[in-house]
Amino acid sequence: MIIVRIVGGLGNQMFQYAYAKALEQKGFDVQIDTSKFKTYKLHGGYQLDKYNIDLKVAGIIPTFLSLVKVKENVKEKNLLFNDNLFNLKGNEFVKGYFQTEKYFTNIRDILLNQFVIKEKISDSTIQCAKHIEKHKNTCSIHIRRGDFISDQKANSIHGTCDLKYYQKAIECINTKFKETHFFVFSDDISWTKKNLKIDNATFINHKTIPHEDLYLMSLCKHNITANSSFSWWGAWLNQHKDKTVIAPKKWFIDKKNEVACKNWIQL
Repeated sequence: MIIVRIVGGLGNQMFQYAYAKALEQKGFDVQIDTSKFKTYKLHGGYQLDKYNIDLKVAGIIPTFLSLVKVKENVKEKNLLFNDNLFNLKGNEFVKGYFQTEKYFTNIRDILLNQFVIKEKISDSTIQCAKHIEKHKNTCSIHIRRGDFISDQKANSIHGTCDLKYYQKAIECINTKFKETHFFVFSDDISWTKKNLKIDNATFINHKTIPHEDLYLMSLCKHNITANSSFSWWGAWLNQHKDKTVIAPKKWFIDKKNEVACKNWIQL
């Protein structure tokens, strides 16, 4: 058996699940470990249960892994794709973030079917969805502040996308497409309204429900992401065939990575 640890915010949880699901498709017996959420209280806790996923959640993980079938810890060494993380013996406990679609691009259809919300969505989200669908050209914009601003450790790793990045991205979309209506998502919407001046924009100002906001981002024809796994999934789940996705070149301050997909525009 292989057990993949799930931890972090919703975007990170989805990356970890996608990797675990890819392992299963290669023939491994895979379960996911959610025990970290007993003490991990950031970002709303465990959220994959909102989706139509089917990997089993492992039982209590003993301190000494040798007490169960899982006998070895495997840890992702860096943020670059590592094919060795598929060459497992079948008795490992795997930790990592797996933040590149290279781990699961070949099971996209499976993931699109599993990352579907299985419960009734809120009335405000239904109204936002109708607003998105009535426009000919739409583009989501995600601005991540929160712990990227307030938490010194998070800021030293990620930094934040500045306003110049968003202005260039908006200009790029407006050059490519006429009459685009922008839908702006942020964990600090009041700051965003004051500092990001956009024509033809709707600032999503309802009570934030993470999985529902991802759904709304995915409904837009195009996407402008932050350096955030959250908006990454909003763009990746977008199924419009001719979508344009714009992402920051610098996803982390000093860590090599392959987070942005190859066909995305990086600014």
